[in-house]
Order: sequence, then structure tokens, then C-alpha cells
Amino acid sequence: MVNLELVRFLIENHQELTSVPLSGQLRDVFSLFLTDQRSQWGSKYAAMSIQEFIQDLSEVNELAPNSLTFQDESFVAMDDRRIEFIDVYALKILYDICRQDFSGSNQASKGSRGQQQPQQDPSLLDRFMTALDCDTKDEDSELLSRQMLLQRLEKTLAHKPASVQLGKERARMTVPQSEFIPVCNSEKHAHILSTSVNTSGNRIISIQWSRINKFENENNGFTHCLQTKIHYVPNLNTHTERSLGDCSYLDTCHKLNTCRYVHYLQYIPEVLKEKIAEETKLANRQINQQKRIPFYTLGNCCADISKSLLPPQWIRCDVRKFDFSCLGKFSAVIADPAWNIHMNLPYGTCNDIELLGLPLEKLQDEGILFLWVTGRAIDLGKESLEKWGYRVVNEISWVKTNQLGRTIVTGRTGHWLNHSKEHLLVGLKGNPQWLNKQIDSDIIVSITRETSRKPDELYGMIERLVGRHARKLEIFGRDHNKRPGWLTIGNQVTGTCIRELEVKKRYDNSIAS
Repeated sequence: MVNLELVRFLIENHQELTSVPLSGQLRDVFSLFLTDQRSQWGSKYAAMSIQEFIQDLSEVNELAPNSLTFQDESFVAMDDRRIEFIDVYALKILYDICRQDFSGSNQASKGSRGQQQPQQDPSLLDRFMTALDCDTKDEDSELLSRQMLLQRLEKTLAHKPASVQLGKERARMTVPQSEFIPVCNSEKHAHILSTSVNTSGNRIISIQWSRINKFENENNGFTHCLQTKIHYVPNLNTHTERSLGDCSYLDTCHKLNTCRYVHYLQYIPEVLKEKIAEETKLANRQINQQKRIPFYTLGNCCADISKSLLPPQWIRCDVRKFDFSCLGKFSAVIADPAWNIHMNLPYGTCNDIELLGLPLEKLQDEGILFLWVTGRAIDLGKESLEKWGYRVVNEISWVKTNQLGRTIVTGRTGHWLNHSKEHLLVGLKGNPQWLNKQIDSDIIVSITRETSRKPDELYGMIERLVGRHARKLEIFGRDHNKRPGWLTIGNQVTGTCIRELEVKKRYDNSIAS
């Protein structure tokens, strides 16, 4: 009969046996097995040799084909080889069956097993169905076995396909780089620089290099840091009271000329700006030169190589009264409604009924929609998505940072707690197989700018998700939202510019009627 203690040992310790430090070495596994068995059975396994242990392993692998995968090196002695993989679920099936037929002989078990199992390796589904159909008097054992097999089946079905890895590799090799300059966080450097700059109108107009050179003798490396990093210099005016600390709003403060809190000016050497810009331009040129028409085109049509990106398009309109049917269908849609948050805002807002009544279901047969919501409107946003035919599949959080790259702790919105983040609901319509999944994270950490302006990182995320040449629409957009490959509509864009002839024809007819 098969060595049930060995099967149990392999099941209980499969992860530890194949990972560091054992790494599946048979001699080490044998020693660990003897130690484990002696602690439970005393001297039962005292005389067991490594050859007998290997024979038992081979018998287990014969009864449960491919449950153990050994290192494939024919010139290495068997006792020096490694176990590379242990199929614990196959071993659990074997363990349950052998326990149920404990009264039979080992040869009978082999014969019975031989009749049930085909010569070729059984698939996971075959083993799953065999275990479910087997007769057993132990109902608890059968239930446990079924649960484990169901978990394994769910894990297999949830396995990431090759398209996920291909999408990540394509994004890494084809997405243009952005300019990046590191920031100096040294308070000492900031203090030195604050005593060595001349400012006017909240701007740095010149630097007293004689002072910088003097400090360089006392602080070796300061000049190099000044030439390679961004520095934030305290902007100290006659009305500034340093004891109050930093302003919560920093460069977004509405009262820069009178605010008594400490504000900062940004210093980036022009030479450094030009150097970083040139390096980024060179890197992006190399990326463009390396692009090829891919054989794998899911979510990324060959048009990435064969045609240029469509220039920006925009339409000035009142979204609440606009005929969306003239725009056609889109792969991705962004909507940033002016939710009424019951606070004084520098722009007009819509009431909930107006926003809920927008006919956004006309924009997609299948695709993805991104809906910005406030804390108060999260539930209303989900209700709107469901009404338009979407199911909420994710939520992206924008963590806001300030001028110094720190998390904002005092926001301008929020009745009970200060809001330092914003929510973006992700709705999916239909079953679009062409999406490039699991490339980006659901967290965006980005600096705040003017009121209600959202982070630019979102556009790159969406383009990686649906492809750069897919049709994309932004609703409630402004002039700063215009970008190649996108159509922007809203009452705050300047004029109208439509480059797609079919869309222009339908739009003109809609206006005429």
C-alpha cells in the first residue's frame, strides 16, 4: 500500500519543501520527513534508507501521475535531484481514495487505479470529475475534497492570461516618457537658498552666486544639488509670520499677496530644464524608432504605426441639452459633472435630476466609462451608471498632493472631514474583450492645480487600456482637457472644432433642426 504518512507529509509541507532553503533537494526532504515521522511514530522509520524513501516517492507519483515533478537531469544521481513542483490537489485525491480503500492490498489499489486512470496524464477537469463521482462512506472527507477541488478550479480559471503580460510589456516599451526632475528635501538647502535669491512678484529673478559659493565651502555638494534638483525656496514677505508655518494651500492659495503663512517659490535651473527635456526627447525618439506593427493586436490596432493620431476635437455646448446621438460610439468616456456639493464654487453646478437624466447610454454599445464623483454623490453616481447600462467594476482614488509633494491635510471641501482625495467610478458596459487589463493601478498620486482640474495621468491610463487610436470622449471638459485622440464637449471650451467628417455632418444637421 502507498505510504500514506509520506503523502500526508507532502500535502502539509508542499510550500516549505519546494522553496528556499530546502529548494526540493531530495536528501534534505528525506531528512525532514524522518524528523517529522519520528516525532509522531517513534522508531517506526528509524531504519528507513533514502533509497526506500525515493521508491515510496516513485510509487506516489505512479498512482497520482505528475503529482511530483523532479529536476530533469539524467546525469545527476536520483538522490541528488530536486523536487521542482508538488501538485497538492492530486495528492489530496490520492490520500482520500487510499484512506477509503484502506482494507485493500497495495496491488489491488494499483490495479483498481490502473483501470480508472488512462495512460495519458489526466487533466485538472478529469481529476475534478473523477473525485466528484467517486463513492465514499466518509461524507466529511468527500465534502472537503470537493471544496479543495473547487478552489483549485476557481484559481485556474482566474489565472491571468498571456494578454496581461503582453499588455504590460507593450506599455513599457511604447509609452512615451515624461520629464522628471527629483526634488531636494533638505531644509538646510532651502534656508541657504532663501538668503541668496532676489524675488519680485512671487518669482525668483536672480541668485547671488557669491553667497552660494561661500556656503559651498561649508556644505560640500550644495552647488551640485542646486544644479540637479528642484528646490523650493521660502517666499518671505513683510506680512509673512514664519511662526504660523506653511500655508495649507501653498501655490493654490487665493490670497498669495496677503496670506501670512509661509509660501514657496520653485527654483529649477534653466540648464537643467533643457537637459532633462533633451534627454526625454531622445528617449521618446528611440521608443518611436523601435515601434513595430505587432502580431498581437488585442486592444492595440496596427494604426499605432500606420497612421497618425487624430488631432484634438471639441464642441462648445450645454451638455444637458446636447444631442449625444450625433457623436457616434466611443471606446472610453470620461464624465466630470459639476456636482452640487452645497458649497460656494467659482462655477455653475447641475442638480442631481439633470445629471441623472443625461442620455449617456447612447455613447457605447460596449466599453468603459469613468465618472468623477464627490463624496456625497458616490451612491448617486453608481445609480447613474446602472441606469445607463453599466456595472461598477472598480473605483480609482486620486490622492492629492501639494506644491511640495506632500499629501494635502486641509482641503477646501468636506463638511465633516477635509477631503484629500477624489473618487472616480469605473463602469463597464457589455463584455469588451479588447481592453488591456491590469496594466495600471487604481491609485493616482498627483499634484492639485486650478479648481476642479483633474490629473493628466488619467489620460495615459485610459489610452493604455483601450488603445491610443480608439475613439475617446470627455464630457464637461475645458480648454485644458483638449488633447490628440480625444473629443471634448462642454460649455467652457472655446468654439467648436470637429475633424471627423461624419460627426461634423450629423452635428450640423442636429444644429439645423
